[in-house]
Formats: sequence, structure tokens, C-alpha cells
Amino acid sequence: MFVKIKQILNILLRRNDDKSTLIELTHGEVIIGRSFESTVVIDDPTVSAQHARFYTYLSVSYIEDLASSNGTFVNDKPVKKHILTPGDVIRLGNYLLVVDYM
Repeated sequence: MFVKIKQILNILLRRNDDKSTLIELTHGEVIIGRSFESTVVIDDPTVSAQHARFYTYLSVSYIEDLASSNGTFVNDKPVKKHILTPGDVIRLGNYLLVVDYM
């Protein structure tokens, strides 16, 4: 019997001050934005209060733009909703996020 082991996607948020934050995408949602009500807070005027959300259900993770002012880009293309795969590069305002496996 073969059992498929689920690999968890991670998002590496590269900050301007050379610090990085690792966001683990487990089941459920992660809101990213400037508001302190967001799960991950980015203090930058180019990022909307609630800019985007990551959502993971079963073994699929996606990003969804939450009507942000400056848009959400994956691999330099504007997206409203996008299924994430390792190697994707997400841009929110001045910030880059890189998708990879844990």
C-alpha cells in the first residue's frame, strides 16, 4: 500500500530590511495586509489593509486578491485568484514572496 505524504507549501516573505518571515500554509486561511487585523502584517503604504489571502483546502493552496489598490501579481502577471505551485513569485506592493515546499 502506498500512502501519499502531503507536502506543505511555505511562503517566504522577503522584507526590505533583509529580514524574512516564513509563512506556513496549513489548512485554512492567512490574510496578508497592512491592517493589524491581518494574520501577517506588512507595514508599507503600497500594501492594502487586507491585500490578499492565502487559502489551503486539502492539498491545494491558492492566493486571492482582496480588491487591493495595487493588485496582486504572480510571476509578474496580475491575478485575482491563483493556485500556488513551488517556484511561484508573488508581488504585493514592494514586497516579494516566494513559494516553496517545507
